[in-house]
Amino acid sequence: MVFDTDCNMLAKFELEHGGHDDVKDNLCYITVGTGVGIGLVINGKCVSGMIHPEGGHVTVPLHPDEKAKYKDFKGVCSFHGTCVEGLVSNVSIKERLGLADVSAVADLSDDHEIWDVIGFYLGTMCANLYLSLSLQKIVIGGGVMKRGDPLFKKIRHHFKERLGGYLKHAKIDGDLS
Repeated sequence: MVFDTDCNMLAKFELEHGGHDDVKDNLCYITVGTGVGIGLVINGKCVSGMIHPEGGHVTVPLHPDEKAKYKDFKGVCSFHGTCVEGLVSNVSIKERLGLADVSAVADLSDDHEIWDVIGFYLGTMCANLYLSLSLQKIVIGGGVMKRGDPLFKKIRHHFKERLGGYLKHAKIDGDLS
């Protein structure tokens, strides 16, 4: 019997059964919902150590609109405030926009300006993971990602922008299920 995190199991499943023929043994699965979790498979094995991977709690630079449009939003993470989870979770979107509850996030239009902000943070996170871990694939799922292709395009744009042309073959694929 093996116990592991939900995200590590999703990463392992994606590696072994996700149809990613171009992936040999390094993959990251990111889930974005009420929190942000990551699962890592490196050299074919799920990563764990002192704790499981907590990539949702890494910090990224703040998007320029945080100050101007969102009144210096402080994030919702009770530990780090403006870590990735504190900036992109459905709870953070609800709080930043003053929505009644997280279910209202699904009602936002695809062209709402918040999606570029979310894309900036997730694209930055993905670039940092990609460069740090030499990942062959990053798969993103979870409730916030049900936004679909418009959000994935923004993430890809910011991912490539953060890489600055450093690695021209880099790409992100999304899991829309």
